[in-house]
Order: sequence, then structure tokens, then C-alpha cells
Amino acid sequence: MRLMFSKWTILFSMAGILTACSHVASSAKDVDVLTGSPWKYEKAGFDNDDGTFDALDPQIVGSDRDNTIVFCKDGSGYSHISRRTAGMPDKLPFLWSFQNNDSTIYFQNQYYRVKVLTEQRLEMYADQRYGSTSIRYTIILKR
Repeated sequence: MRLMFSKWTILFSMAGILTACSHVASSAKDVDVLTGSPWKYEKAGFDNDDGTFDALDPQIVGSDRDNTIVFCKDGSGYSHISRRTAGMPDKLPFLWSFQNNDSTIYFQNQYYRVKVLTEQRLEMYADQRYGSTSIRYTIILKR
């Protein structure tokens, strides 16, 4: 349903390229807020947009919850893995970008609508259809 870090081959190949942020000047307020400091998961899961999560993502409830997520101004980023297994890198790189006047963000190989972006909180969601059923996957990050 959700592509988090499921494509290890791509991520490992990018690891050498995107190991840290490089600084690119930007004056956009949303970019500055997003890239200001690392984020952590508050929660993520499936929600029917009533404000109550119907099912929490087990990865985020588990070990991924302690990871920090860093968005860099150049459109790169990485998740710093706090609990690793042998052979696993400590950083998993990703690419991100704002779209549609910053109302959408491309993150973790998916487009999310930005619901809230403040200095302390980022809420984003992606609506998906499975047959006749519509499902909303929501991610909430905090500082």
C-alpha cells in the first residue's frame, strides 16, 4: 500500500550520492520551515479523515518511530536509522520536492498533500483507491 523504504536496491545505490545535505540558497518560506531542523515521526497510518487513525502503521509504531528525517534545501534528504541491523546503512537517502504551490510534497516515492506545515509539525496525506474503497494514508512528523 505504501512505499516507505521498500526498494533497498535503489536506496543503497543512492547512499553514496546522498550521504549528507549540500546547501542551496532558497528564500521560500515553506522550504525554510521544512529544512530547518530534523523531524521525527509522531505517527502514521490509515485515516478516513475524521481525525482518528483507524490503523497505525506498524513500522512507525515500531523501530522507525525513532528515526530522524532530514530534508535538505537541494531536494535531497535522508532518514537517519536509529536501530539498525547488521549490514544496514545508518542513513537512507531520498529525494523530495514541493509541487502545486507547496500544497503537495513528493516524499518516499509518493505524492502527499500537505495539510499542516509549521515549525513544529508536518501533516501530510495521500488518498488511494483500492477498488471502490478510498483509503487515506497520513504521516505526522514533529520536531
